[in-house]
Formats: sequence, structure tokens, C-alpha cells
Amino acid sequence: MSAVIIGTGHDLPEQVVTNDELEAMGVGYDRARAGGKSLDEWVMARTGVHLRHRARLGVEGSSDFGTRAAQKALAMAGLKGSDLDLIIMSTYTSDHRAPNSAAIMQDNLDATCKFLQLDGACPGFVDAVILADAMMQFMNVHTALVVSSDITTLYCLPTDFMMMTTFGDGAGAAVLRREPGSPYGVKAHVTGTKGSIGKALWVPGGGTKEPPSFEVLAQGRQYAQWSHKETYAFATEKLAEGIVQVAERAGWSLDEVKWYIPHQAGRNIALDAARNVGQPAEKFIINIDHTGNTSGASIPIAMDEANRAGRFADGDKIILSAMGAGLAWGAVALVWYDPARAAAEGKHP
Repeated sequence: MSAVIIGTGHDLPEQVVTNDELEAMGVGYDRARAGGKSLDEWVMARTGVHLRHRARLGVEGSSDFGTRAAQKALAMAGLKGSDLDLIIMSTYTSDHRAPNSAAIMQDNLDATCKFLQLDGACPGFVDAVILADAMMQFMNVHTALVVSSDITTLYCLPTDFMMMTTFGDGAGAAVLRREPGSPYGVKAHVTGTKGSIGKALWVPGGGTKEPPSFEVLAQGRQYAQWSHKETYAFATEKLAEGIVQVAERAGWSLDEVKWYIPHQAGRNIALDAARNVGQPAEKFIINIDHTGNTSGASIPIAMDEANRAGRFADGDKIILSAMGAGLAWGAVALVWYDPARAAAEGKHP
């Protein structure tokens, strides 16, 4: 049985902020310490983020971007919300604690199916695809919508230029259809977690151990705290490890994989992963320059952009690989289905 992707979509906030604009805002960047380089020069030489899209906090929620990404994916698949058997949404920036964003999105889509929400961050989309695949196999789910939507800038300390330049907001979605015996679709996946180093990237305030209070806000503990050195080492290791392991499970050589879609943590991290697995950088789809790190939404956003640009061919072998907060990682191996090309060749999903 294969869970075949039959539609993709993404949505980004209208508000765009460049590195030059961030530097003008005063985000804690010191040109003198950086040898006179502008913030844009410094960031482009490292993570490769030139601009990012930012939600209007207090006005726009994860469900808004998730809904629009889902609508685009459903339109590509030729389906409506009422055709869905399952919705899985990954977000760690839910509109409310209750009801969650998945509930709001279900209502927005006029769907009546079961919904689930994963409190996932960077690996959230990969985890959601794995869960959807499992439910298709064991719970007779025929059509599933997987969405990842995060407003990561909510947790960026305004005076931390590393956080402010790295992250952006947005949503990505995919519609999956159950196709027993299909040569297309999900062929293998791997996933893992290491909670012992989870605090290398964490948000200490706002939960039950440090409930919202004037003291928490005054200390800025509602913002993410980030050990760059520790997370960088983890990211480069696990991004490559996931690729190698999932290819082995799928029975593929890395050379026969046409495209790699990594979590957009940084251009440098993606290029390090390419070197570590001995694959050309040109096979890695990287769009972080105009999106920033959109957490769990980064893979489906990059996938939809590439899909709509016509970069994927019918039968292409593709690996999605993610790592991040948790700390966690995961990867999915899939064979791409192009309805037009398959129909012309008399193939079926």
C-alpha cells in the first residue's frame, strides 16, 4: 500500500521583512564586531536568508495560513474538504490552547472528518506524513490532508539578530490518497528523538511549569532560547543520517534519488548534508533565501514551490529529511506521481 501525494499547496504571509529592514529596526547586530559587514552580508554568508514572511501577530493565526495552503492542495487534487477522511495538522503555534488550529481549519474547509494536531516543530510535517501513512494502512483511511503551519516569529526575541534573521512564518500542505500496490507514493520512513538535549532549543515560559505572568514576560522567557553550536552539530548529523537510513529502507542507492528536500534550517546546513552523503548540491531543493526557516512548514512549502515550477517528473524518487526542536529528526522516501504524465503513459497511481 502507498500513500500517494496528489496535491500540494502553500501560503505565506503578505508582510515581507528583509535583512536591511531588520538591521534598521535594531535587532542587536553590531557591524563593528562583524568587521563592518552589513547584517545582510553576514547572514547571506551563513544561513542564506535574505528575507522572510512574517505574520501579523494578534491578527493572523496558524489556522489562517494552514487553511489557505490546504485549499490550494485540495484544488490541485480536484477535491473538496468534504472528500477528506482525515486531517493531520502539525503546529507548535496553535491559535488557541483550545480549540486547536486543526479544529478551526476543519471548519474552514467544510470538512467533517477526524482531525488530529501534532505539537511538532521542525520535523512536524515529516511526522504527520508518517502518521497519515500508518493510518492509511491500518485504519482504512482513503484520503488524508497533511498540513504544517507555524508562526515561528512569535517566539523570536526582538533583540536576537540570529533568531530574527533565521525564522519566518508560513504553511504547507499535501493531499495523500491510499493506493494499494502503487509504484508511487511513500515507500519508507525513519524517525527518532533525543529528549536529553531538548533544551538546546526551547521556550521555557508559557507552559504549566512557568505559566504566563508579569515576571515571565519581564524576563523574556516567552521567547525561544537557542544553543546555536549544539543544534548546528545535531542538524548536520541527523539531516544526513535520515537520508542514508530512509534510502536503505526503501532499497534505493543515493545516486538514484532525483531530489532531496531538506528542512530549511539554513543553506549551510543543507550543503553540509549534501557533502556528508556525497550528493551534488544541485539535487537539494533550497528556498530558505526567501522564506527563512518556517519550522515544520519548510518542507511542504519547498515541495509545493518546486512542484508548481514543474521541477518534478513522474516517477522521480524524492527524500524529505527534517530535524529540529525536540530534539527530533525524521525522513520519508517517496516516488512522485504526476497525473498528466502518468495518464499520457497509461499509468495509474
